[in-house]
Amino acid sequence: MLYKGLQLDGFQTEAIAAINRDTSVIVTAPTGAGKTVIAEYAVEKCLQENRRVIYTAPIKALSNQKYRDFYAEYGDKIGIVTGDVVLNPYAQVLLMTTEIFRNTIFDDIERLQDVSYVIFDEIHYINDIERGTVWEESLIFAPQHIKFVCLSATMPNIKPFAEWMQSVRDIDIEIVEELERPVPLEHHLYFQGYGIGSIKHITALRNRARRDARKREFDLSDDKPVKPLPTDFTETRLIPYLHRERQLPCLYFCFSRKGCEANASALVFGSQLELLNKKQKAEIVKQFDELCVQFDITAEKKVAEFRKLVSCGIAYHHAGMLPTLKEVVERLFTSGLIQLLFTTETFAVGINMPACSVVFDSLEKFDGIDFRYLKAREYHQMSGRAGRRGIDTIGYVYSQIVPAYTDTGEIKAVVTDKVEPIESQFNLSYSSILNLYQKYGDDIYDVYTMSLSNHQNRVRVTELNKQIEDKTEKLQALPEPECIHDGIDATEQMQKHYRQERKQKKNLQRLYAEMSRIKSQTRGKKRKKERAKRIKVVHQKINRLQTSREQSLCEECQHLQTCTSRYKTIRNEEARLQKLKKRSTLIENHPRQQIAARLKVLEELGYTETQTLLPRGRTAAHIYGYEVLLTQLLFSGFFERLTEDEINCLMVAIVSEPRKDGYFKPLKDERLLEILYAVSSEISSIQYLEDKYNVTEITPMLELRLCTAMLAWSRGCEFDKLEKYAHLDAGDFVRTFRLVIDQLRQIRRAMAGHTSLVDKLNRCIEKINRDVVDAERQLRIGQDNLDEITAEDVANVNASSSVTREDLDNAEAEDTILTSS
Repeated sequence: MLYKGLQLDGFQTEAIAAINRDTSVIVTAPTGAGKTVIAEYAVEKCLQENRRVIYTAPIKALSNQKYRDFYAEYGDKIGIVTGDVVLNPYAQVLLMTTEIFRNTIFDDIERLQDVSYVIFDEIHYINDIERGTVWEESLIFAPQHIKFVCLSATMPNIKPFAEWMQSVRDIDIEIVEELERPVPLEHHLYFQGYGIGSIKHITALRNRARRDARKREFDLSDDKPVKPLPTDFTETRLIPYLHRERQLPCLYFCFSRKGCEANASALVFGSQLELLNKKQKAEIVKQFDELCVQFDITAEKKVAEFRKLVSCGIAYHHAGMLPTLKEVVERLFTSGLIQLLFTTETFAVGINMPACSVVFDSLEKFDGIDFRYLKAREYHQMSGRAGRRGIDTIGYVYSQIVPAYTDTGEIKAVVTDKVEPIESQFNLSYSSILNLYQKYGDDIYDVYTMSLSNHQNRVRVTELNKQIEDKTEKLQALPEPECIHDGIDATEQMQKHYRQERKQKKNLQRLYAEMSRIKSQTRGKKRKKERAKRIKVVHQKINRLQTSREQSLCEECQHLQTCTSRYKTIRNEEARLQKLKKRSTLIENHPRQQIAARLKVLEELGYTETQTLLPRGRTAAHIYGYEVLLTQLLFSGFFERLTEDEINCLMVAIVSEPRKDGYFKPLKDERLLEILYAVSSEISSIQYLEDKYNVTEITPMLELRLCTAMLAWSRGCEFDKLEKYAHLDAGDFVRTFRLVIDQLRQIRRAMAGHTSLVDKLNRCIEKINRDVVDAERQLRIGQDNLDEITAEDVANVNASSSVTREDLDNAEAEDTILTSS
């Protein structure tokens, strides 16, 4: 089948056929296989048939990219709604995050009555611990007339997933599964300091690395001949090798922002790195200058440094950068002139920017709690960016490891083709529970039976029940102790025997501890008599305890060893059986218990009563995130009493995540500190109820580190002055301020009809939503035509930069071999 001039693969044709039959379809295929074509066909078909379609993406950057792509082709038929941007919200094709779609289901389901298809890009996000429940709730509660196109990376349990989805959807669901990549991948290990090999070389390189480390540590001169490395091992530095073998451009994944920046700077400023020829350098700098003018970031501090990087064909990309600068990098990478991009893993999500090769700086990362090895799913999501369809015949993947400390088993588990199955993360928030309680009342517990969690747990419980049955049979078949004394139950006698033994041991331990305490308290010659006297008393107690011990029938019995062995075997099996039963009960009941626990909290706070929502409940049902705390503050009059700047300060304290490091300017405004203290007391009251009813995820406390920065921004401070108030990456300032805007918009919607408060909230938003924080402005600028940029604008960039045109003219015309990795 031909589509847009391209010959489609079999799985693409199969999925399109399912769409033509007006069914839902789940498509699972490796990253880079071409799943996006299927979504584009669904959009085009709906446009031709004058039907509405919603395209959801897991991250805002992907929503923005899809909006720009579709807008370029279809113009005003395209709209977008995210937490940051609302453009043309009643368009025929609407781009949105999955959270917005779920919220629409609960808030205004009538708006979805004319929607024919919903496209879920990256549906495997249903596995995400924090956000996965949103995908699950969307699939369960969306109107039944809606059909779904679900696009996913490789999903090993696709059939059970489809069975669950079919159980909650009326329209037929078809499965299309593709396991082969159009561009095959070669996976290699880069042994830091040695060269390129594979898993089979780990042992030899580990021994060599440890020997070299000992020699360096103890300054040894070893005359023994060094065992040569395997003949199929390539001794080289990595980046020069990629350059020589024409395996650029490369996505180089680092799992820290500092790592991205340090690696990029080291290659540009610490080596003779030449990845671009004279013509390419001039072209990429020209594009960079034009984009900086277009996005109005020529005065930003990072731009001059970045200009030097991109002139060498190198850049970095991470969440701490200004969103506008990130977009400049993305556009430059799409041009094919950036040869080496150091980036964090977010670049692997959805954004269609493949490379010839992918490098992992490490196969371990910090997950917020501890360092761990990557999961196979994470590895394949990122490595799948290697190999450009229609350009490369092979994609190359290199994972850097430190040979002296490498765990072979862990490395194999990461790079294996066996990807982890999708697991449900179903976890109803307070607002979801309120919306469902309003609709279902006490039948809300039946809602859980519709979840993927329940579907998967039924399988787990069935397996556990089989194990329980097997354990019970095994337990019943075990030989029991037999007592030689008439009329004595052997098992009860053994229990009594060991109970006496434990009691005797405990009493002796207590007395010996008392003896040690006496010795410690009566040190020295002067207290020798006192020490001896007190110790003698303790010895007497020990003797009485040993002589007065009740004689057990089991002592000195010739069958004691046999009975003990049988008794302990039975007790161990009983303990294992109880553990299985407890686990089965927990899996079966825990989700329902959590719904009940949250309902009890809501009831005590005055949100529900006899299967109906009270005013607080109706308000909280329209707020997603911090809904209980915000509703309590709204009904306590906080928002009426506070000024716009104070509201913004309070909101940033609510949405900010705790940070352990970095400077921040303390808040000294006594009025504000009193307000924040009162809010903290409100949070403590909520936490008390959550603890009382065993709610697993409690309401977080306030985080005050960005309060002074928000106050300054709300009062008109320039963006580059914010670093005086907190040491934070520019991208983190922007993201946190946008979170505040999103939350304020939700409160505004929940309080519709309260005119004075809505007006105040509008003023709050206006104070924050300006300059680089304004996401809608960024999206609109991104659509502007570069032809409008004047030569004078570009000249201004050149004048402020550390790299001049003369520098570029002096660059060598041909690429040189790299000398450093």
